[in-house]
Amino acid sequence: MQKRIDLHTHTTASDGIYSPPALIDYARENGVSTLAITDHDTIGGLEEALRYAETVDMELIPGIEFSIDYTGGTFHLVGLGIDFRHPGYREVTEWLQHERDMRIVRMVDDLRAHDIAISIDEVRSESAGASIGRPHVARVLVKKGYAPSVPDVFKEYLVKGKPGYAKKKKIPLGDALTLIRDSGGISAIAHPISMNFGDFDSFRTMVRGYVSEGLQGIEVYASMHTPDEVRKFLEIAEEFGLLVTGGSDFHGDKNERIGFYLPETPIPADILDGLKSIRRI
Repeated sequence: MQKRIDLHTHTTASDGIYSPPALIDYARENGVSTLAITDHDTIGGLEEALRYAETVDMELIPGIEFSIDYTGGTFHLVGLGIDFRHPGYREVTEWLQHERDMRIVRMVDDLRAHDIAISIDEVRSESAGASIGRPHVARVLVKKGYAPSVPDVFKEYLVKGKPGYAKKKKIPLGDALTLIRDSGGISAIAHPISMNFGDFDSFRTMVRGYVSEGLQGIEVYASMHTPDEVRKFLEIAEEFGLLVTGGSDFHGDKNERIGFYLPETPIPADILDGLKSIRRI
């Protein structure tokens, strides 16, 4: 069978439904032999994941996904092959975690102001002791019958202009790029279509500036991208000499397929060659 990889996944350390060991087992069961764990704004699951991966012959790449301060759509930056023991991660992620917790409290308060009765204790219970986030709020809303599924929640709640919205505190791009670089990692824009940049000429202009700040890659193969968008992002990556990454953005409850960026199309395993030529990931 062709080697299968996934360089963008989440665990219960942020907002996935599988613990780090359970995600590794699930990936192995589905033919993935190289896995990156890239939890949102946290390195909390990486120590456990690395220990477990060594016992089951999984090539595990430690990573993180930062939410970047950006005007427009959603800008996420993935760091791959990071030294998560670098002291900068503790300082940054502890601050982000505090802000994340306060945001969820504001979300719950706003939902209750709209007569949507959930509690912060229910959200914490849903997270099972891990970092709380929007998906945990969404899962509580589903369980209490306010929406049929998690994707439906994000159409009616928790987004700008809807009940339960609260603005998120985010890290500046320059700070995230510097931390990833200083810890030996590779930085890449995650699922760039989420940035809502308008047209691809505008995105090219943006990328030119990001490259001057130290950006190293683009997540070309992403579950949010159409085949045409994949082609265009690949062209832009080649134009600027950027590394190409790919991942399913697997959480476990959003209809993703681990190891695939389209329902029937696996993430190309040969993108690892380019990444490994730059860093020992």
